[in-house]
Amino acid sequence: MYITGWRLGAVSAQDVVVGIIAEAFVDFVRRLCECERLREAHSRDLELAKVADEVTRAVSEGREGEFGPVVVKVQKKFLGRREVRASLYGREVDVDTLLAELSKARSRAAWLNSDCSEGALIEALYKYEDRYLIEVAQRNFDKFKKLCSGEVPQVDFGEAPGHVVEGVVRGVKTYLSGHGAGN
Repeated sequence: MYITGWRLGAVSAQDVVVGIIAEAFVDFVRRLCECERLREAHSRDLELAKVADEVTRAVSEGREGEFGPVVVKVQKKFLGRREVRASLYGREVDVDTLLAELSKARSRAAWLNSDCSEGALIEALYKYEDRYLIEVAQRNFDKFKKLCSGEVPQVDFGEAPGHVVEGVVRGVKTYLSGHGAGN
């Protein structure tokens, strides 16, 4: 006997829910790993954005200093004038180029910090309306990053029910078997 395409007894409700949790988890980890790759690819922008305000202030005040990947030098000129020179990652650049790079870095960092924040990534799980899955993701967020390099994390499930535990375990296996790092 078939009901809407399902044969009675072939798939239990528990199996369906576990499958949904596993798929949700795999989607979550894919996005998490994509964000980790983006953070790595834009690590210079993130580093530069951290010092952007200090560098901008130093340039406007004509103050020398080393700010992470940026070095600001001031040369005194005739009649009290000064010339500000800068180097970015060891390469000499003019001030306008430096300020443009700072602006780009701030923009990229803001985008990454927004779209790839823990809250934004976990929010994608809200549509599954399983608070236990969300709690497991929050509690183990940093541990799940290990999946991106192919490692199996030690997950703290807390008081999560069996369907969440089984779904996450199945999701980990699915991700690592065919959708892991590099795929």
